[in-house]
Amino acid sequence: MTMQLKIPNWRIKAWRQVDGDMNPGTYGATIARADGSTIELLQIQPTREYVGDREAVEVGFPFWSKEATYDLSDLTDYDSALQSSGLTESELETMKPDDRALAISIALFDHGDRVEEGPAGWAKDVLGDRRVRWWGLGEGGKPKGWRYLEEEDREFRALLRRSLSPKAYEEMRSEYWRKRLREGVTG
Repeated sequence: MTMQLKIPNWRIKAWRQVDGDMNPGTYGATIARADGSTIELLQIQPTREYVGDREAVEVGFPFWSKEATYDLSDLTDYDSALQSSGLTESELETMKPDDRALAISIALFDHGDRVEEGPAGWAKDVLGDRRVRWWGLGEGGKPKGWRYLEEEDREFRALLRRSLSPKAYEEMRSEYWRKRLREGVTG
């Protein structure tokens, strides 16, 4: 029996948090946007959570990310992704077609299917101009952008200041801004 799938159409420009932690700046989160034909996923990965403070200092910035986009044709071969996610066929059968498509997309994403490295850097580098309905905002909370994660930016800067010599810290900051200016980013 083939289950019906339907890509959600959220009809808003804001992204939604669909997986992860209530504190995405510290522990990470997956956000999604769906327009009726594709589901876009972006997982925000705090470097300190993934590699610890010492290695994060060597990385030099607080966030990595990975991303993927799925359409209906991508959601047909999901058996191994479903097994590794712990989600069962019977659980999928109880879902509405659009919830089912999102659940399969997340399972494929977590399994690494069609996933690419996303932007890395500070909160603003990773989120850009995306506005997100974060779980921590509650049901009526307005979508927020990169500033929702800026506490991790502040804590990471403090970690760099504690871990690096003043000269090394200034060199790292200067190189970051030179790179941003080369990319045409000014804020």
